Amino acid sequence: MAAPFRDDLRSAPTAWTSGDSPAAAFITGLTWERLPREVIDRAVMCLIDTLAAVLAGRASRSALVADDLARAWWPTGPATSIVSGSPLATGGAAFANAVAANAVDIDDCGIYTWGHPGAQVVPTALALAEELRLSGRELITAIVVGYEIAFRAGRCVNHEQSAVHSADRTYRACGSWGAVACAAIACHVHGLDETTTRHALGIAEYDSPDLPMMRAIDTPGMVKHGVGFGALTGLLAADLARRGFTGIEPGLDLARFRPYVDDLGADYYLPRGITWKRYSSCAWTHPALLAVEKLRAGHPLPPADIARVVIETYPDAARLGTRLPETTEEAQFNLAWPVAALLADGRVGPDQMADARLGAPEIAELCRRIEVVVTDDLTRRYYLSEVNDPEGSDSAVVTVTLTDGTVLSSGRVDHILYPEPGWTLDEMRDKFTWLAAGRVAPESVPRLLEALAGVESADDASVLVRDLASSLTPVGAN
Repeated sequence: MAAPFRDDLRSAPTAWTSGDSPAAAFITGLTWERLPREVIDRAVMCLIDTLAAVLAGRASRSALVADDLARAWWPTGPATSIVSGSPLATGGAAFANAVAANAVDIDDCGIYTWGHPGAQVVPTALALAEELRLSGRELITAIVVGYEIAFRAGRCVNHEQSAVHSADRTYRACGSWGAVACAAIACHVHGLDETTTRHALGIAEYDSPDLPMMRAIDTPGMVKHGVGFGALTGLLAADLARRGFTGIEPGLDLARFRPYVDDLGADYYLPRGITWKRYSSCAWTHPALLAVEKLRAGHPLPPADIARVVIETYPDAARLGTRLPETTEEAQFNLAWPVAALLADGRVGPDQMADARLGAPEIAELCRRIEVVVTDDLTRRYYLSEVNDPEGSDSAVVTVTLTDGTVLSSGRVDHILYPEPGWTLDEMRDKFTWLAAGRVAPESVPRLLEALAGVESADDASVLVRDLASSLTPVGAN
């Protein structure tokens, strides 16, 4: 439980807070009544998708470790771990659930973030909803605040990264900008004023984790995208600010980033700025996986008949490599493993990334037949896509040679990211049902889906989390 708030600890505003702040005005002023219907509907689907990802990841080693730490450090409070069902303090629940949401890499990706906003935004908003007993409409409004700030904060934090076309490049992963987004959520639901909110954003940005993303590609570990620390840092920043702690001028307020924030509240990125995942692997693998799906639609491709697979792609995807993974994180940050898993199992989900499936001989043998080639055309298209050039695309070509000498090529297959086509509410329900299987009691799934679809009418959104927690099946380390 948060310590009692002392208003007498507040400090006087500093000089830089005298100007206007579109970000702080949006965060403090957004109300349910101002939300367009398409934004509400998208936020509800984001809520369903992220909860499905939490359920999918709750049996992973990283989620179990994070939950164990959260129960040791924050053992009591008003919020809930969806990993274990344990009651936790708000920060502990946000931390554990965020780690679980990203644990098997089937959570959403967001425009301008080069990463995963939902895994931080939704667990933070849910933990605060439990603490403050927010209504469903208040929860959805908080989620919208988080996403819209995440898109802009990601753009600020990594504003130079899309211009660096080099294998040596790196950029700051999700928790860095996610800390700012999560601070924004907390400022919004606590009703903080604009000055205090600006300090909170500055604290979150200054104290955000560094997270050199490409090093996590080269040596994958449970650190992944740092989403747990993004959620926790954001909550701490807002709570510090409301007690009088001051921060730097946040990037969202700087003049050079003003074009990124001036449209807040007028142009919502959420309806067109989210990609939801059908595969449990790094998004850089998805063009190749879509190419394999295209080939499988016209040819059965039994693994025993495959002599060779060549994946043509761009440098970031090729950097994932073809080494045989020994951990689920290595499997997710790998190009050959998910492609081989799709050919062997017909699906790339949490089961294909689980420790128990690693080393499966039928997948491992296919991995050994996969070659990766970087082409100039796909590289050019990829880098153009990162600066939003219409000619840019996230693309791959997969060529399969069969043992009888037949050569099958997918041709160039583009992964359309923003907005990604498809994804009706029924498709999202199907994803939730798939990922919930074996992780919650089967009879509870229709009830949970009904509650999620109607969340905007809930007087107390915390009931949803408690209902989900009561439906969890026991998990242990994979």
